[in-house]
Amino acid sequence: MLIQLLLFVVGLAVLAVGAELFIRGAVRVARKLGISPFIVGLTLVGFGTSAPELVVNLSAAIQGNPDIAVGNVVGSNIANVGLILGIAALVRTLTAEMRLLKVETPLVLVASVATWVMGLDGDIGRWDAALLLLGFVAVMVYITLSAKRESPAVKEEIGKSMPKPERMWLSLLFLVIGLGGLVGGAQLMVDAAVKLAESWGMSKTLIGLTIVAVGTSLPELASSVAAAIRGQSDIAVGNVVGSNLFNLLLILGATAAVSPLPVDDGVKWFDLPVMTGFAVLLLLVLVNGLKVYRWEGALLLLAYSAVMAWAVMRSRPTG
Repeated sequence: MLIQLLLFVVGLAVLAVGAELFIRGAVRVARKLGISPFIVGLTLVGFGTSAPELVVNLSAAIQGNPDIAVGNVVGSNIANVGLILGIAALVRTLTAEMRLLKVETPLVLVASVATWVMGLDGDIGRWDAALLLLGFVAVMVYITLSAKRESPAVKEEIGKSMPKPERMWLSLLFLVIGLGGLVGGAQLMVDAAVKLAESWGMSKTLIGLTIVAVGTSLPELASSVAAAIRGQSDIAVGNVVGSNLFNLLLILGATAAVSPLPVDDGVKWFDLPVMTGFAVLLLLVLVNGLKVYRWEGALLLLAYSAVMAWAVMRSRPTG
């Protein structure tokens, strides 16, 4: 078991480094192609930090472990709100100004409810995947068309956080090495997670919901906390909102397109409702002018800790 835990940590480290290199390469290629720093940053705020979830989910689906994929998406969305936004708000009261957040935040709740409804028949199939991916395309079109209406202050904040373009060959090298790290790290993580679930007597869904979800959410945690320290509230909040939206629409949709995802009773009546509940909490804390106070961050962190403790307790065999 110790070896598997070590392999999981190694896989997570490789995944994290791969994600960083891949994102760095993608951003610099986009800048080299003349795309504005704001548009690049706006896309990266939500999608870039979700790269680990995407690769881990596709790897799990291809390897025949769809339970881990479901748990990873649901657990990541819960962790993004409870753990990551909670910690970021404890660092500093967050005051965002991005207009897109006023639309994206309710969409997270809509997407959460839609996913729950899709899972009520026992799986998230390819037709469901098509609807989720169509929703992702619609969101991306909306973001692109609405970006021009953002305030100059928001454009400057996000644009300044983007690195300057470099030589194309170096950017492409980052992309290739980063992609290799993502794929290799994801395979190590999934393999180790399956063996850990077996040795601990836990379901694959629960392993995905807990250690895999937290592991793949580390880029969001690092990015949001760093942004909070720098006073970049739009990036800190946008990471969470954008990532949750992309997790459900793109990542869950792409994974279900590869392999239909089973939804057992535990996921149907506990995990998905809890994820939807955290989407409600996200909407409630941001409804007061896109602000998240320290005391709200503490409550989010407490709620996350309670949910994770209950999830582990309910998985323990009785008798």
